[in-house]
Amino acid sequence: MSGITALALQAAGSLLAILLVYVMVRAFRLGEDVRIANEAAARALAEEARYGFAPVEVALDRARIGALLRNRAGEVILIRRHGARFAARLLTSHAGVRLDQGFLTLSTDDPHFGSVTLDLGAEAQVWAASLRRLGRAA
Repeated sequence: MSGITALALQAAGSLLAILLVYVMVRAFRLGEDVRIANEAAARALAEEARYGFAPVEVALDRARIGALLRNRAGEVILIRRHGARFAARLLTSHAGVRLDQGFLTLSTDDPHFGSVTLDLGAEAQVWAASLRRLGRAA
């Protein structure tokens, strides 16, 4: 095999490998800018996280990377983007809640979940006040 043929095969192999990586990235939806489309999508994520959770109030982050949802019993689920998917946790206390104008920073008891800052605009103050009731006896 001549040097030119070997070089051409090597280039073709490299192009094939790049194409294979591209197909895998598309198939696994890696690198997508994942956002919560609307309130219905947020409700579906909450139901997926906790069966039977029926939100009566929904607050979407302006960038659609997170949401807060409350059911009739006063339970609140926090949804946040985690890579190309979403993670959700039930908030049990207001201890990890901080308000800074239109931004609400929340953390949970789960250290792996981390904290998230949601841009809720004017709703941030209302949600921060309502979250003070979490963890109190009904």
